[in-house]
Amino acid sequence: MTKVKKQEEEEEEQKNEEKYLKEVQIEVTSTELGRLKKELEEKTTLAGEYLSRLKYLQADFENYKKMAARERKMYEMCATEELIKNLLPIIDTLETAIASARQDDERASFVKGIELIYQDLMAVLEKEGLKPIKSVGEKFDPYKHEVTMTTIDEDLPEDTVLEELQKGYMLGSKVIRTAKVEVSRKEAPQPSITQENSNEES
Repeated sequence: MTKVKKQEEEEEEQKNEEKYLKEVQIEVTSTELGRLKKELEEKTTLAGEYLSRLKYLQADFENYKKMAARERKMYEMCATEELIKNLLPIIDTLETAIASARQDDERASFVKGIELIYQDLMAVLEKEGLKPIKSVGEKFDPYKHEVTMTTIDEDLPEDTVLEELQKGYMLGSKVIRTAKVEVSRKEAPQPSITQENSNEES
């Protein structure tokens, strides 16, 4: 066997080996590729589920934070409301004392001091959301006013508040004490003579 022929045979054998290895590699790669694709799909599905759960948890947590903030604000408002309700009789007494003391000129400086205390107290309470209910001249509102007296007044529309007997107050948008008021009413129409006669006949 010549040297050249031997070399050619070796080259042919090497080519055959390379060809075989490539075919095997293609088969392995194809099988491996299928397995990897399946794994990727499973992992992608799992990642999607985790992301969905995370979004739900995040939304739940945001809702919880909002609810907790609302509840805290409500508790604060309730505590403030109770305190202010307890202070309202003191405010009434102060207003009565100031009105009474104004009639005595000898105590003018004392009255001025009491008025300043009253103004400071009301300023603090206004910052907390307290505001008096407007009454005199307003139309009667059953949510804000409580009628304690009625007076016949033909000049004003019916149910106009004539006088405020006790102040009412709101805390924010909530009425915490209705105003006790006197309201106008029209005189009931007198039955005519013909009506009276027809009633007597029947």
